[in-house]
Amino acid sequence: MPFSSTKDDSITVIDALAKLSEGLSVNQKNKIGSFQEFIQNIWSQSFDRPELFSSWHVGIIADDAERAVDEKKNYVAILPRFHFKSTLLGHGFSIWRLLKAKRDTSILYLSYSDTMARYHISEINKTVQRNPVLMDWLTPRNSRAEFQFRYTINSKPIEILHGGLFSFKRGMHVNGALIADDILRDPENPLQLGEMNKIEDHFMTETMFIPNRDTPVIVLGTPMLPDDILAKLQRDPRFISRVLPALDPTPTRRVLMPDLYSEDWLVAQQTARPKSFASEFLLQPSFQTESYFNREDISKCEDANLRDFSAYKKYEKRPNEQLFAGFDVGKKRHPSHLVIFSREGDELKQVNQTWLDGWNYSDQIEFLNEVAQNFQLDKGYIDNTRGELEDRGLDQVWHPMSFTSKSKHTMAQILEQAVHGGILKLLKDERQTQQIISVNNDLKAPVTPMGHGDAFFSIALAAQAAWETTVFKYETLGSTSDWIEAVAPGETPEGRADGSDDGLGKDLAKRMDVMLSYKSGEEEETKEHLNPGCSEGVCQPSFWVMERKLCLYCGYRG
Repeated sequence: MPFSSTKDDSITVIDALAKLSEGLSVNQKNKIGSFQEFIQNIWSQSFDRPELFSSWHVGIIADDAERAVDEKKNYVAILPRFHFKSTLLGHGFSIWRLLKAKRDTSILYLSYSDTMARYHISEINKTVQRNPVLMDWLTPRNSRAEFQFRYTINSKPIEILHGGLFSFKRGMHVNGALIADDILRDPENPLQLGEMNKIEDHFMTETMFIPNRDTPVIVLGTPMLPDDILAKLQRDPRFISRVLPALDPTPTRRVLMPDLYSEDWLVAQQTARPKSFASEFLLQPSFQTESYFNREDISKCEDANLRDFSAYKKYEKRPNEQLFAGFDVGKKRHPSHLVIFSREGDELKQVNQTWLDGWNYSDQIEFLNEVAQNFQLDKGYIDNTRGELEDRGLDQVWHPMSFTSKSKHTMAQILEQAVHGGILKLLKDERQTQQIISVNNDLKAPVTPMGHGDAFFSIALAAQAAWETTVFKYETLGSTSDWIEAVAPGETPEGRADGSDDGLGKDLAKRMDVMLSYKSGEEEETKEHLNPGCSEGVCQPSFWVMERKLCLYCGYRG
């Protein structure tokens, strides 16, 4: 039937074309289907083994992502390496969103660096160009530049932009999606851990506002720190989250993707590279796999029944109680931290922790002197590496210690003995725990607003003070003159009583410059503490200074 040319029917042709276009769009949307259907039926056709896209975890994360879109929420997914993380949620999700769009649409693909984001754009182009269905639907808008994705579909312009986390221009917005893919970088090439806070601040205050309202943000990556941005987003009510390690992803599944990686293969990888496997496949924060203590170690030490006594009130010290303290001095960027431990018997129980955020050094000295009086401390150590608290009138109960590689490893080993020996009892406090487990095997820690591993070092200082007081008990041997007279009658520091001098008196006086103390207790009775180079009966254990390998009587050095 021919179209009418009357005035009333003059727009019939236009209406017909509009309806035809609408019908084509509807038919196309039916072909696209849900995100899971798109992945399994269309996207998979770009790959050599399309059946892998029917794996269990593919359906799980596809349903998650579509639910996030429907509920106008965002999505954060933590998946192992080689399990289609970027292929599905970065590349595939971007194309699905563009095909489902009702108007011209743009998506932003962000990585830590623009170079990596451009790589992802290149991979998307290659995947689309290998797909006969997609190439039938999409028309290039320019010469197929490797790092640009600009097409039309049903005359609608669509594009995927790329950018680095810090290089993308402010003020630009997208209406399709924002993909944040590995903004913490790959764990094999980790960034300076001091940048973690900068990344988090920038992402939350800048990046999250690039998409238009109700436009989804998809975040995927590998965790770096126990409480990095990926962990925080999992607690953010604006996000739906999913964490699926390669082994034991759920209580009822042993292997996440057995069709591609069998349990035998995964276990072999775990045996060969346990630390990298823990990060890349078991999704443990990569920095934590190198940590000196893990959370389980510290959790075993925490006692919820311990009381945190105020540093500003007088502590009622019991007759047989000893109190030891450690104080890690912070810079302007991170806090100082005080801990105090009580010992009655073998256990060290924490009775105080105090964070000093933003305190100047004069106020810290005044505070430490007040603490020394309120708690009647037996011994305390402070970090004196930079000498901030020197010559400021600090109470003598506080002993300065300069952090060197040797001193740090010594006190770390003492702390390790206390932790694994079950004698250390800690207050249950998340900030303290985080700062303990953030220290790695090299005794380094990332700089964060919450601290710089301060709790680890303050507790280690206190543990060393307690250990030294346990191991070394000093006894006074009397005055120098009395001691010389006892072991060499007639001698004085100046020479013989008759005025002659064979050098022995001066030599004895020189030797007495060392500490006249000895190690007491059962260990003193063992032969190893006697001077091995002296057979004279007068050479008693009290003359052998173990720490210096020195006999005060004969001058022998072991």
